[in-house]
Amino acid sequence: MKKTEELVSLEESLRIGFIGVGNIARGGHLRHLSTWDDVEIVAFCDVDEGAVQRAVEDYGGRAFNNVEHMLDDSNLDVVYICLPPFAHTNQEILAAKSGLAVFVEKPLAVDLSKAVEINAAIEEAGVVSAAGYNWRSTEITKVARERMAGKTVSAVFAYWIGGFPGVMWWRQQGQSGGQMNEQATHVVDIARHLIDSSAVSVYAQGTKGIGAKKWEKHDICDHIVATVTFENGAVLCAGTGHLALDGFRTGVDFLLDEMVVTHDNSELIVKTPGREERIRNNNNPYEEEDRAFLDAVRTGDRDAVYCSYNDALETHHITMAINESVESGQVIELPY
Repeated sequence: MKKTEELVSLEESLRIGFIGVGNIARGGHLRHLSTWDDVEIVAFCDVDEGAVQRAVEDYGGRAFNNVEHMLDDSNLDVVYICLPPFAHTNQEILAAKSGLAVFVEKPLAVDLSKAVEINAAIEEAGVVSAAGYNWRSTEITKVARERMAGKTVSAVFAYWIGGFPGVMWWRQQGQSGGQMNEQATHVVDIARHLIDSSAVSVYAQGTKGIGAKKWEKHDICDHIVATVTFENGAVLCAGTGHLALDGFRTGVDFLLDEMVVTHDNSELIVKTPGREERIRNNNNPYEEEDRAFLDAVRTGDRDAVYCSYNDALETHHITMAINESVESGQVIELPY
């Protein structure tokens, strides 16, 4: 295996392996990475042998069904880990200990302890890391930061409320971590990112009963509403659920002094007295986050990514605290 602590020259292609080759790997990353001249997709590993073989047919490289064999036999620079929440075990740890840069799709894990363990391994190894919070890499997020600069965020309302994903693991708390962890983590993260402060406490409540009657093996909350307080005084109200119509509401509203900024990952709306700006997003955030990550791998600059694993762990702390508060009925102090 190749260690990226020995920087790859600009003339060399980065050798990339994928652990997990489902929809997010294909649609989010492989679609464009496979067309870039400065990377080479050389290995795929998945428990689904059919999926691995299809990936090899489409993108080349070698198929593996064992992570350690892939890491040992592929001379990699970079590993993309695109797994369901419950499937994160030791993949990131093995890659980091091998000196490989790691890109991890969100959410980081199904619980807090595993993500903390993975982060410790990445930090100890000192490798470049990134997490797939791609709302950060939209052009409109940059515009939002510019418009909000120097102003105090008072309150934020974040929503991920829509329909019901069909995969069986998603509806089971022990496998997905629930909707606040699985999808709504995007709006929690972009809220935290633009509030630009650390969360200090969480209180949340959830409802159950409807989904369990409609769908087999459904034990997650139908809806969750959470209040998150930040060190700088800002308050986030985050809501999520899956009983509404598809696409009902996904986005974040930031309330500042004489300014409201709405971000839904495709459009930014900035309202100030007597004026309303509507700015469409024109870049591909997956491509943007991948380019920043791979450039960081070449330079060894761990701070040049949009979101490192260590940074993403702060968001994961919040979503896990929301789950804990729903379960216990108590206010959860952060970090916990």
